[in-house]
Amino acid sequence: METLRTAELVLEPLTVAHAQAMYAVLREPALYQYLDHGPPPSAEHVRGVYERLEQRVSPDGSQGWLNWVVCLGSSGTPMGFVQATRVSAHTAWVAYLLGSAYWGHGHAHAATAAMLEHLASRHAITEFLATVEKENLRSVALLARLRFERVSAEMAAAHDLSATELLFRLQRAQAAAIVRHIRS
Repeated sequence: METLRTAELVLEPLTVAHAQAMYAVLREPALYQYLDHGPPPSAEHVRGVYERLEQRVSPDGSQGWLNWVVCLGSSGTPMGFVQATRVSAHTAWVAYLLGSAYWGHGHAHAATAAMLEHLASRHAITEFLATVEKENLRSVALLARLRFERVSAEMAAAHDLSATELLFRLQRAQAAAIVRHIRS
């Protein structure tokens, strides 16, 4: 995995060495308002999760795991993560989470866009999927800004979503537009 960079951010491939610093970010209760789990119970728990993720592939080999810790470039301070779960040759589920101190500054957009560009150009991903809780307006707006589109009810029904989740998709043509935008 490669380190990715934006004007203000460094996206470091996630390793076990990030566990302690990321525990400090991930234990913030506000981050879990729209998630179906709470903060990790300990840094050791985060370390165990990161040991699995650092393998970059699921135990059965059916998924590729690409995870980056998002850091402020000037300080190297971890602020959250972006991740992609590759489920086929050209499809990946994406997710992101930043500490609340970093909300509203464009960092989630920059980090996620950098990841999408990398996945499209280096990993030949042509379809990106993301789920979000209906009430998580900040995340819905981020996906819209990244040019994700809400899928039809029929397509959403093919996935195991809760009644409160929305499914969004970004396809190759839209991803190419993001790459052009980032480079210009």
